[in-house]
This record gives sequence, C-alpha cells and structure tokens, in this order.
Amino acid sequence: MKLPTLLGLLWMCSWISGQPQGDPKFRFMVQEDVSLTIPFDFSQNLIIIPMRINQSPPLRFVLDSGISNSIITELTGVDTLLLNFARLVKVTGLGEGSSAEAYYSAGNRLTIDHPDGLGRGLVKESGEVYVLTADQFELSKQLGFQVNGLIGSELFNQFIIQFDPIEKTILFHDRSTFNYKRLKRNYSRIPLTIKAGKAYVDVSFVQEDGSELLTHLLIDTGASLSFWISAKSDPQVKIPTKTVKAMLGQGLNGDITGINGRLLQARLGPFSFRKPLVAYPDSASVGEIALNSERHGSMGNDILRRFTVYMDFSGGAMYLKPNKWFYSSFSYNRSGMEIEKPFPQLPVFAVYSVMDGSAAYKAGIKPGDQIEYINFIPAYSLTLDDFNHILHGEEGKSVNLRINRDGKQFRTKFRLEGKI
Repeated sequence: MKLPTLLGLLWMCSWISGQPQGDPKFRFMVQEDVSLTIPFDFSQNLIIIPMRINQSPPLRFVLDSGISNSIITELTGVDTLLLNFARLVKVTGLGEGSSAEAYYSAGNRLTIDHPDGLGRGLVKESGEVYVLTADQFELSKQLGFQVNGLIGSELFNQFIIQFDPIEKTILFHDRSTFNYKRLKRNYSRIPLTIKAGKAYVDVSFVQEDGSELLTHLLIDTGASLSFWISAKSDPQVKIPTKTVKAMLGQGLNGDITGINGRLLQARLGPFSFRKPLVAYPDSASVGEIALNSERHGSMGNDILRRFTVYMDFSGGAMYLKPNKWFYSSFSYNRSGMEIEKPFPQLPVFAVYSVMDGSAAYKAGIKPGDQIEYINFIPAYSLTLDDFNHILHGEEGKSVNLRINRDGKQFRTKFRLEGKI
C-alpha cells in the first residue's frame, strides 16, 4: 500500500494566499468542562477522530499537525454535506503532478462529539473547510476504511493535547486550568518553535561517517513515518551508503517517491534512537517547497507513538514519557510492493505499486494484482494493518501469495529482503 508514510499530508493547504482566517476558536460545548477525553482509531501510526460539519453525520478525520485547516478529501457514502458559500481555489503540494482545485468555505460549524452522547465535546462556530474536487490522497484506500479528510493544527493551538497511543485516547485540556506539576515530575520537556501555528523541534542525527547533523523538523502527526529529510536542505546531509527505493506516500500532486536509509542515531532532547529509519524524498517530489523553508524535513508519528505525549503549542513545548513501544525497531516494507484496498467497503486487496528489483518484482507480482491469500490466510479476514505487519517482517521471512490477475489465479512466493 502507499503508506507507511502519508508524507503528502505535510504540504496540503499550506499556502493559499488571500484566504481569510476564522476568528472563533474551538471551545468546550459545556462551559464548565476543563478537559475532554476522546477515543481515536490508530491505524498505521495515524490518529483518526470523528468530526461533524454543520448537520452532517460524524465524518472521520486524520489529526494532522502539519496543516492548518480542515480538509475534506472525499465524501463517499455521505448523502449530503451542507456548506456555506464556497469558491474555487488552487492548491499545491508535494508530488510530481500539477496543482489541484478545492472549494474554500468559511463560517461552518465544526463539532467533535464526546461518545457519551450527552452533548459534551468541542465546537467551533465559524470554521474554514477546504473540499478537494478530486481525491488525490485516497486515504480510504490506503487505510482500508472510510476516512473523509484531515483536521489541522488549529486544535493544537487552542488546547494542551495529550495523546496516548497505547490506550488510543486523546485528551483536550484547557490551558488556563492545567496543572503542570505532574508533567514536571514524570515527563521530559522538549522545547518547540511555533511558526504560523505549526510546531518545529530540533533533532540531532549521527550520520554514517560519524558526523553530526543538526536539523529543524516540522512535527507532523499526519505522517506515519519516523523522519524525512530533504537531501538539498543542508550541505551537511549525507545519504547513507545502503538505501532502498520506496514509495513514500501520495501527495496532492501525485506519488511521492524516494529512498529509505538508516542513520547511526537520532537524539530528541534526552532520548536517543538507535539506527532510525530516515526517508529522503526525490527532488521532483519535494520541488522547491522544502528548499524555500527553514526546516530540514519532518518528524512523524513513528516517533511520537513511542511516548505518551503532551503538546503545548502555546507554551512552546511538548512533554514526553516513553511507553512500551519506545524500544521497538524501526521497520520498513521489505517486500517492495504497496497494497491498497480500492473499495474500502469490500474485502478486496490490490497491489498498487511494485519497486523494480524488489522481492515482489522478482516474484512476478504486478500492479493491479489482487491478493486472495497471504501466508495461507484469506485476505478477506485481514486488515491493511495486518498486511503491513507481514510485509514489515524480519529479513528472510517467507511470504506466500495466491494472486488473481484478470480472473486467472496463480501462486507465488518470495522472502523479505533486508537491504538496509
């Protein structure tokens, strides 16, 4: 599938000049509330929460600190969505294609309901929404279930947000009543730089030759990778000797390709990560956007999932406490093929892409092939997360497949390759 990195989410809607910004902010529906806990779905390192727009039923949105506003990427299965007057605008982003079109609408009521059904939750009375005219991101196909869009950093700027990937809960805290004493006792404080409503953090890498690379990275909860770095962002960037070609994601302008490699170490405040996986996007995918910014790249949720996290954008800090995943290895897709679920409501799994020279390529697998069985397990009984777990397995592990290609079935197998 096109994940494990939703790298393209980083840039969507970053710059649409001349658009007005809504003054009203998210607030608690019940005035007496000072905190609120919302359960979330956690798939491929992404946080998915429900949100209603005006009178709509609950829609599913990826919580993405790398963008500013709410974006609707698809409305499959939604009968009607009422929006205030919308006008057509051009948007640009990562990928190798051209710019896309979206409808911009202001003055919409955005609601995140508490699941108890007692009228509690968060609400924004005059919210901005962008609706893509075409589904470039194809989030539902990539995650395997219906996802309607992205909600951005406005939530992070208005609350102290705690998320726990183990418990799959996110807590919204009112800053004016928040007690910092517990954080100071049990959590490590990491300074953040806030620019245009987004958070940046300094991360130090030890490269293959032992040199140190100091980076300034966007914190992006809409990316399921660990780190990505633009090779052209700094003359000190040195690509590892051993790399593997990878489909890094899908951006607004098309597929985002590049390579994965490992560095010796990454340091985030007092925390160190051994042999972290780092993605280096092709220059054609990054374009001039990364070159014109002050950052080197991004840090995603494969790092944040290793902690219980408090994000305090207004206070210019995040607070981290390691969880049971802290020491888990940095894995990648060792098959060389990406799988998607083209019809999220149906148990159909198809190969989206195959990297030349990869294990899947040598096994004769082609884009468009439907996978009916993997390791003798029927595909209809699995999720895309299950497929990812198999394809991210240990080097040398065997993968057996039954493929349907244009109505003809055949079997093939390969062993996962550990090239980095």
